Amino acid sequence: MLRAILVDDEQPSLDLLERLLITIGNIEIVGMFTKPDEAINKLLQERINVVFLDIEMPGLNGIEAAEHIMAIDPGIDVVFVTACHHYAVEAFELDAIDYVLKPTTAERLSKTIARIMAKQSAGKQEKFKKERQTRKSRFICFGRFEWISDANAELTFPVKWRTSKERELMAYLVHHRNTFVMKEKILEDIWPNANLEQGTTFLHTCIYRIRKKIASFGDNYKLEFHNNCYRLETRGGECDVAEFERVTSGEMVNTPDSIGEFEKIADLYKSNYMEEDGFDWTQQAKEKYKSDYFELMRRMADYYLSVQNHRAAEHCLRSALLQNPFLDDINERLLRIYAKMGDRLSMQQHYERFTKLLQEELETTPLKSTVQLFTELYYGDDNHDEISIAKSMGSAR
Repeated sequence: MLRAILVDDEQPSLDLLERLLITIGNIEIVGMFTKPDEAINKLLQERINVVFLDIEMPGLNGIEAAEHIMAIDPGIDVVFVTACHHYAVEAFELDAIDYVLKPTTAERLSKTIARIMAKQSAGKQEKFKKERQTRKSRFICFGRFEWISDANAELTFPVKWRTSKERELMAYLVHHRNTFVMKEKILEDIWPNANLEQGTTFLHTCIYRIRKKIASFGDNYKLEFHNNCYRLETRGGECDVAEFERVTSGEMVNTPDSIGEFEKIADLYKSNYMEEDGFDWTQQAKEKYKSDYFELMRRMADYYLSVQNHRAAEHCLRSALLQNPFLDDINERLLRIYAKMGDRLSMQQHYERFTKLLQEELETTPLKSTVQLFTELYYGDDNHDEISIAKSMGSAR
């Protein structure tokens, strides 16, 4: 489905265009604006596929607005909807996907939507072809461990395993990738209840099957045995955790050029590290990556606040709370963001939800610092009567 915003300085024209597009379907109207600068600000906050844009408007006209829009995201399709035919040359010089004259009809707009859908479908297919040419396989470690194969038609996607222990051993080797691990340590972690002879037999069987799978991926991976130790070398292989570590190591700094990379890496954290598998040997790493994720979202939120993008900062903190809704400092940061936005209703609703959650799940109350912060932000520093009201919503810890 296409995500669209509509821009026209005349509200009746906006309303008509919205009705026509809804009738056609395959499109979500994310926003409607009578001022182009407001639409441009929306593009900085949300991902949009197409902008329907009038041309003759006071202040910033449609041609100028389109230049700003394409500077923000060259992938956005621009459709000019105007009563003026003499701007067509300028419009297509900007690589607009269509130029629709008013008064328009649902039939005419349906052709525009079909053209946009066809263009995007062709782009996705071309991207998929390029990825298949360059990528052979990858490991997914956040959520449920998977080994995804893109190289050999004989292997399904994801890779199938004969036994759960074979799969766990591969996850274990990925967990310790590029590091030698003693065979005894592997047996202790993967087959803790088996005697030495049984465990060794199981290990050799699984190693044999894993080697056969690795052989299907050319030279991407190498499973070595040296000095009674095993090591999986992941030369050229992709791994979501490796990408995550590259960013969370602290070496990269949030800048306008790098923030997109930070967002991409944050999206990799679908759930905690191998959480769905329940492997006992992942506990320490799980806590580390969880902590790193929260710190990453804090860093991203701080960056967005520094450029006055409060909605993006809010999104970062809410994403962190999806993983752990009890983080006091994240909840306090969110209250401050609502205060900066002047959104007292969201501030109150968030505070009440947090208070209720603590009471129902942990049978406790917000920290005194959280109560004090909410009181100051919502009521003001000097209104002592409201302080008692805030505290009555949950006695502070």
